[in-house]
Amino acid sequence: MGRGSGELLRLPGSSNYTFCKHFFTGEAVRVEITCANRVGILHEIMQIFGKYRINVTSGELGGDSGDKVYLIAPGMLATQYQTIEKSLHQVPGVKRVRRISLLPLERRHFELDTLLSHVTDPVLSVDREGRVVAANLAAARAFGVSLDKVPGLQLQRFLPLMQVAELLRDFAVPRYGLPLVVRGQSFRVDWSPITLEGNPGAVDSLAGAVLRLQPWDSSEFVTELPRPMVLWDFDLRRRSCLQLQDLSELSAPLLILGERGTGKTTFACAVHYLSPSASRADCYRIIPRDGTMQLPSHLRRTGTLILEDIHTLKTEAQVDLLRKLRNLPVSLRLVATAIDRESIAPPLAQLFSSLAMSLPPLRNMRPVLPRYASTLMRQESPEASELNFDSEVMELIKLHDWPDNFNGLRDYLMAASSQCLIRGAASISCADVPDLMVKAELPWRDWSRGLTYKEMMEQLERALLADIIKGHSSTRELAKELGISHTAVANKLRKYGLSANKK
Repeated sequence: MGRGSGELLRLPGSSNYTFCKHFFTGEAVRVEITCANRVGILHEIMQIFGKYRINVTSGELGGDSGDKVYLIAPGMLATQYQTIEKSLHQVPGVKRVRRISLLPLERRHFELDTLLSHVTDPVLSVDREGRVVAANLAAARAFGVSLDKVPGLQLQRFLPLMQVAELLRDFAVPRYGLPLVVRGQSFRVDWSPITLEGNPGAVDSLAGAVLRLQPWDSSEFVTELPRPMVLWDFDLRRRSCLQLQDLSELSAPLLILGERGTGKTTFACAVHYLSPSASRADCYRIIPRDGTMQLPSHLRRTGTLILEDIHTLKTEAQVDLLRKLRNLPVSLRLVATAIDRESIAPPLAQLFSSLAMSLPPLRNMRPVLPRYASTLMRQESPEASELNFDSEVMELIKLHDWPDNFNGLRDYLMAASSQCLIRGAASISCADVPDLMVKAELPWRDWSRGLTYKEMMEQLERALLADIIKGHSSTRELAKELGISHTAVANKLRKYGLSANKK
C-alpha cells in the first residue's frame, strides 16, 4: 500500500471515490480491511466497491501494524455489506474484513476534541499564514466569537501587537511566556511549532504552530518582563539565532558579546523567552549606573537575570558584583552582555567562561542591509512602512560601516522617513537622508610612511586579495566574485606572488 500509519488516502477512479478530511456521521458504514501490503491491492479493493456502485467518501491507511485499510461508505445497506465482504475475502492478500464504529483518525479527533473542551486555557492552532485552523471553546470565549466562527480567522485580528508573521516564519523567536492582552485580559502565550517532516531544521520548515494562552495578572510582569523582540535571523545572524536557541535550554551563565547596537540586549531577553521556564518565571534586567551595578532585593529563586554592559563597570565594581552573584540561587539563570572579553575583569570573566556567543556587526552583512532597513522601518514606524528606497539610498546604506550598528541605522532611517513623509513622497531619495561620513577605519598612517600613493594602493590590494583568496579554490571563482576577468585576477596574483588552485 505504501503509506504510513494514520494517513488519509485519495483513491483513483471516478469522482465517487474522492476522499476528504471531513468525516461523515450518521448511518455511514465503516469497514476495516486487514490485508497484505502489496502493489495493486488497494485498486482491487476499490474495484469491488465500484462494481456494486457503493460510494466511498473517506478513508485511511495504516493502522498500528501498517496492514489496515479503513473506508467509510454512507448509506450502504446490510445486504450490500454482506455481498461486498464475501468479494473482498476473494482478493489475494485480504485477511480480514469487519465493521467498526470509528476510524482511528476519527477516534483521535473526538478524543482530542473532548480533551480540549475540558482545558480551561485558550488553545488554538494556526497555519503558516497566521490563519486559525482550530480552537477550543475557551479560545473562542477569549476572542469574543462563537466557536464555529474561529477557524479561518486571522490571528493578527485578535493579537494586533503580536509579531505573528515573524513568529510563524522561524524557530529563533520568543516562544514561551510572551505577555499580551486580548480584549482587556492579560495572558502569557506559549507556542509549539508544527514542523514539516522532510527538513525540520530548515528556515522554511514551519507549517504552523499551536498556541496556549495562560491568564496572567498583568501587574506581575509589566515591570519585570522585557519586551519580546524578533531576532531578525538574516544572513550571518542566522547562525547566532540557532546558537542562541540551543544555549537557551542550558543553565550555565551565558555571555553575549558584540559591538554597540548589534542587539545584545535583544538576544539576552530572548534567552528568557526561548526557555520553557519563561511561562512560570520572571526576568530581571539590570543596567549599570555610575560604574556600579546594584542587584534588586526581591529576586525570586527561579528566572533569568540579565546583566547589561558589564564591561562599563569599574574593576572594583566587577569584583563586588561577582561576590553577590555567587550568593544567588543556582536556579536563577545568569546572562551578561559586553563588548569583548578583554574589558571584563578575570574573576568575573571566569564565571562566564563556559558559554559565550558573539553577534556580527552590520558592516559584515552588507548584502542584506536593504532587508534589515525595510524590517527596521516596518517595526519602528508603521506609518512609514510602505515607503520604498531609491537605489541610490540603498547604495549609500551598503557603503557605510554603521559604527553604531542597528542603533545608527534605525535613527538614520527614522530621520529619512520623516523628511520623506513631510514632502509627501512614496520613496525615500537622497534628498531625504542625512549626510553620512563614509570613512573606512584603516591604520594607514602607521604602515604607509615612506610609501607613495601608488605603493599604498598596491599594499591594500595585495592584502585584500591575500585574504579573499583563502576561501576560493580557483582563480575563476575569485574573478566571478570580484566582477573582473579571469585574466586580470591571474595577472594580479602573479604580480603579488599569490596563488590559487586552478580548476
